[in-house]
Amino acid sequence: MRTTPPRSGQAPDSSSAAIRRLAERGYDTTTAEDLADAVGMSRSTFFRRFGSKDDVVFADHDHALARLEEFLESTDAPPDEALVRGTADVLRHLVRDPEAARLRFDLMRETPSLRDRELVITHRYERVFGRYLKAELPGHTPAWVAGALSAVLVSVHNSTLREWLRGGGDASRAIEGNLTGAVRLFSPWLSPEGSPERKRVLVAVFDADGTPESVLGAVAAQLDG
Repeated sequence: MRTTPPRSGQAPDSSSAAIRRLAERGYDTTTAEDLADAVGMSRSTFFRRFGSKDDVVFADHDHALARLEEFLESTDAPPDEALVRGTADVLRHLVRDPEAARLRFDLMRETPSLRDRELVITHRYERVFGRYLKAELPGHTPAWVAGALSAVLVSVHNSTLREWLRGGGDASRAIEGNLTGAVRLFSPWLSPEGSPERKRVLVAVFDADGTPESVLGAVAAQLDG
């Protein structure tokens, strides 16, 4: 059984070349022929490989999702460790080409259709986490926990990615620390010895653009209160 995310089958670098072409010429004005030329493929091969301009932009996400799902289905690591490792691997995959990662972010920020597609991708990550958690959490776990933790994992990932895009730094170390703190908030259910009688429910409302540290700090302050 796996205890670390799979490392084989990296997404082709052709998607990075296509993202660079989209950034150079503009999303709306770049044609399929332009992208096929950028990645060194015929137009028909490009469509078989990627399908559309949107698919090129999100090719790394599709690959990261497949890797995440494979890892969670095969790992024998404890759930808290598996969630941190799997989610951190998603970020490492997305930032392995820093220039392409920043150009992808700019394209999504500037193109409404890509922002809509990003929401769909977000829900796909949450569904992968949710399926894993429903299979792994103890039977006494409240129904809302899997959905809440899935959303938190995606939120922490996205916030850490935005922080890295703005200031650089060690994305791998940052994501592992942030995720560990977030997952710890759910330890009463992730830990086998967790007792449902000792659990408290905390409903938190926070700014979606806040940093992981500010979100976790606000939650911790409420728990201590």
